[in-house]
Amino acid sequence: MKALILAGGRGSRLNEHTKDKNKSLLQLFHKPLIEYNLDHAIEAKVNEIIIVVGYKKEEIIKHVGDNFKGTKVTYVEQKEQKGLVHAMETAKQAIGSSDFFLMLGDEILVNAKIKEMKKKFRENDCYVLCGTIIESEKSSIGKTYSVMGDEKGRIFRLIEKPKFPINNIKGTGHCIMKNEILSYIPRTPINMNRGEREMVDLFQLAIDEGKRAEIMNAAKHYVNVNTDEDLRLAEEIIRKSNPKVLIIHTQMRFLGGAELLIIELANWLTKRGIKNDILALSSSKEVEDKLINTEIIIPKHNIDLRPPGFKNTKDIINFVKTYRKNLSKIMNNYEVLNFHNFPTTWSLFPKSKPSVWMLNEPPNLWSKPEASFYLKTLNNLRNYLDREIIRNSMNIICVADSFNKERAKIRYKKNARIVYYGVNHELFSQGNAEKAIKKYKLKNKFTIVQSGMITPVKNQLESIKAINNLRDKIPDLLMVFAGKFADQDYEKQIKDYINQNKLDKNILFTGNLSREDLRDLYKASNLGIYPIGQQGGWLAPFEHICSSTPIIVSENLGASSVIKQFDLGILTNNFSKSIEEVYNNYPTYKKKAEKASLFVKKNLGWDVFTDKLIKAFKDARNLNYG
Repeated sequence: MKALILAGGRGSRLNEHTKDKNKSLLQLFHKPLIEYNLDHAIEAKVNEIIIVVGYKKEEIIKHVGDNFKGTKVTYVEQKEQKGLVHAMETAKQAIGSSDFFLMLGDEILVNAKIKEMKKKFRENDCYVLCGTIIESEKSSIGKTYSVMGDEKGRIFRLIEKPKFPINNIKGTGHCIMKNEILSYIPRTPINMNRGEREMVDLFQLAIDEGKRAEIMNAAKHYVNVNTDEDLRLAEEIIRKSNPKVLIIHTQMRFLGGAELLIIELANWLTKRGIKNDILALSSSKEVEDKLINTEIIIPKHNIDLRPPGFKNTKDIINFVKTYRKNLSKIMNNYEVLNFHNFPTTWSLFPKSKPSVWMLNEPPNLWSKPEASFYLKTLNNLRNYLDREIIRNSMNIICVADSFNKERAKIRYKKNARIVYYGVNHELFSQGNAEKAIKKYKLKNKFTIVQSGMITPVKNQLESIKAINNLRDKIPDLLMVFAGKFADQDYEKQIKDYINQNKLDKNILFTGNLSREDLRDLYKASNLGIYPIGQQGGWLAPFEHICSSTPIIVSENLGASSVIKQFDLGILTNNFSKSIEEVYNNYPTYKKKAEKASLFVKKNLGWDVFTDKLIKAFKDARNLNYG
């Protein structure tokens, strides 16, 4: 099945809005109208999207490109605006022999039942399936078409723009059709008033010859955007349909990867018209300044928040008790709870609320091999509690990669959704290389950068060992670490290794950098290296890719499956060999890095990440409330 999206009209009734812009590119909550329908096409799992363009066609082609979220996009130009049937006829060759899902580039269906429509079309062997809504204001049906059918939903009559609708069923542009419907176009009469063929007349021809046409309630609300009033109405119904979300995290004082993720999520939820707040043990002015319109709710507590995490079991228990008490007071102000790092996930049970867990890292509750029988027994109990709490309180688990999807399946017996983290390509692609070269004296150096807090999990020592192996093979080799030490024992281990091997001239520690300084350093680097373990460090490699710099990552990195699937970098556990390979063939790897940067820009934005989580929020709400 293919999707056919019609986006050729100007929308003259929108006046100044469309003077220099195609109507389907008008923004609703920082998202063009056409993208709401492109998302529907992706949800329908079509194998190709055909967009019929006309007015300001170059804008749409430039914005959407030749694929949308991995699905091929083809363009057909409708040189004359002669209605929907003419647009379908124009696209006939591109449609080929496929059935197709028709959508209009300027229509908004809130909480659309796309999968259900496709399922009904197949199961009932429909010739045509018309997406409809139940309309309380009958007068608005005169803007589209009305449908008359029997008690089972089979259509026997359609009426274009009725003056006096006889029921409250309103037709939308979301319709699924067998390919054979195209053969009826030449026989479809031309409407005397409008001078074009009408879609309802096309369908009526097939119905009159006994073809099976049915209706299905496709959404709760629908707006075909033709006027300023329609635009305001669409905004209002989207806002009202959105759930209020409480994001639940451990702390927001230290800006690690998890905290930056939450800031981006909160801001994009705000941009999408979703009210959200954050429950956390701490905050900072830096964090609050980055948030657009999100309140951080901080309960009273006496928990030690110094990195790298909770110091003992007592702190974890104290945390859970504190959060349970505060959640009981405030959770009724929200429709969905969005949990992040452990132990937030233990703070709801045994109460119930629509809940989504963004599983960044599963809690580390496993025993060391040398642990005593008592500790192993205690950990087995904690694992049992964790499993039962998650299975009975989290409606949906989201993960960033297939590695954590498998872990969620094994541990919790739940089928997690993969939601790739977002990356701020606009920020990290605009670095000033010269500024970093001057500041850190990088001129004529082959500069390798690893960013992130310096901890055993991030495995910076492996990077240093690779530099030691290569310093005689690569002239002016310099390894730069952008981040601060968070573990004193690991800091001593690293510095002892550097001193013992006389690597002072080849290693540079910058300490923590602002995101602006970090992007400059990325742009100035020749290579990024991330020998990270399975937990942590997902964002840094992708932010580095934005600068069009080649990257090398560990095969154990949680994000390695994404990097491998889309050929975004080198996967290895032999870093010395891979660094030497990149150095000896740099132009080839630089060109691949430029392509990788474009991929990240289009497919791994925070807007894409947020939209997938919004879908999870709405699904969790529906699971609880129907």
